[in-house]
Amino acid sequence: MKRKLIFLNLALLAGTSFAAWKLREQYLADQARTVQVRRNQIKVVPAAAAVPTPKPDPFTGLPYADVAQKNLFSKDRNPNVVIEAPPPVPVKIMPPLPLVAGVMGLPSGMLALMSEKPDIKPHGVRVNDMVGAFKVVALTPQTVSFEWDGKRIDKKVDELLARAPVAVVDTGGGPSAAQSLNAANIAAQPGARPADAKPGPAVGNGMKSCTAGDTSPAGTVADGYKKIVEATPFGNACRWLATP
Repeated sequence: MKRKLIFLNLALLAGTSFAAWKLREQYLADQARTVQVRRNQIKVVPAAAAVPTPKPDPFTGLPYADVAQKNLFSKDRNPNVVIEAPPPVPVKIMPPLPLVAGVMGLPSGMLALMSEKPDIKPHGVRVNDMVGAFKVVALTPQTVSFEWDGKRIDKKVDELLARAPVAVVDTGGGPSAAQSLNAANIAAQPGARPADAKPGPAVGNGMKSCTAGDTSPAGTVADGYKKIVEATPFGNACRWLATP
């Protein structure tokens, strides 16, 4: 037993000695390598001089002219824009003004007998009524105002009186009243003065009454007055109106 312990101690001593020898060799090798590194000085290479970055050329559109000349989004690849002139606005032609067979004042307001054309039967028209393409905006015994295409047209009743035979109008005065008006319009000649044409007594507002037996046609001028004949529901109304 004692011999085994001695042998074990010798083995441990030998292992310890071998390890110490290996560590010493490693240490000496590290020291020699350190000395060698210190002897070899590192050469410092000077840095290269900095080269300035070249400045870009100023921007010009010339190099990009091809892009505009050959635009991919244009069907003809052409930059020239063709501006088409707008079509001319058609000019509206005003139709003939309505014809007036007569104007009368009623308790409910002014009423005129008008027709769009000579061959159309006249009918009663008040303010704001339409006669064909025209709207009546004002009505007096002497003047009629129409509106057409946003424009106002003022006319004297004498200028619109029908000079051709008009259709029979049922105004309540019977056929004779309308036929008498037709006969007066047919025979009307501006400026004519038969021998029996003579204005009657003055009734005011520049008007004179008609005398009994006066057969002169409407439109006759005598003594500075013009004869006006208008159809009313009670027959023809006759008066002489002072000429301007």
